[in-house]
Amino acid sequence: MWIKICGVTRTEDILAVIQSGADAIGFNFFPQSKRFVSIATARLLAETARQATIDSPCVDLVGVFVNAHADTVKETAESVGMNAIQLHGDESPEQVAAIHDLCPALPLIRAFRVDPKNPELALRDIDRLTALVPISAILLDAFVPGEFGGTGTAVDLSILPAYFAQPRPPLILAGGLTPTNVASIAAQRAVWGIDTASGVELSPGIKDQNRIVQFIKATRSADINSDVVRLQA
Repeated sequence: MWIKICGVTRTEDILAVIQSGADAIGFNFFPQSKRFVSIATARLLAETARQATIDSPCVDLVGVFVNAHADTVKETAESVGMNAIQLHGDESPEQVAAIHDLCPALPLIRAFRVDPKNPELALRDIDRLTALVPISAILLDAFVPGEFGGTGTAVDLSILPAYFAQPRPPLILAGGLTPTNVASIAAQRAVWGIDTASGVELSPGIKDQNRIVQFIKATRSADINSDVVRLQA
């Protein structure tokens, strides 16, 4: 199972995430986010990650964007050295396609916030998008009005049977995952990856190293898919 720790803002947390055995680190480039990092800070964090993984398995460095222009996404990814892109806003399929056209070599994760009152809407939007753009993975997060993730609110898992009822991209689950509840998600064979930000934090953007370790251990111990997985463009 692919494990991403998102919203990292400090070099000491980069090292903690890598030492814990996570597969990916998320850098949040949305200026209104409590976990926002500037390009300069992200360069420092990314270089720390690259230096720390010279003699060990690499980690995916994922740039998280919300309603950013395609040129901004491309320039930021190249400047920092991102090797994956996550779109977590209200981007239309056409906007996602424009970003893919500018960054065809980078795996593209598209996040959808699932409203428990209307989960079918998310599935329709996913199918419309994937008919137009090659998507490496779909991330499902909880719908919270006015927020673009990182709320700690759990996804309504009743959407899973419908998601897997037909072929769709690998599924990443986010929203409210913590060291105490992640095992139940990791034990589900069909879920490809998991993503947490607030679940391993002391405060927004400030990670708790013990919680990171506990989160990874709980996931790995429950994961019935032991194969190493990587994002593919």
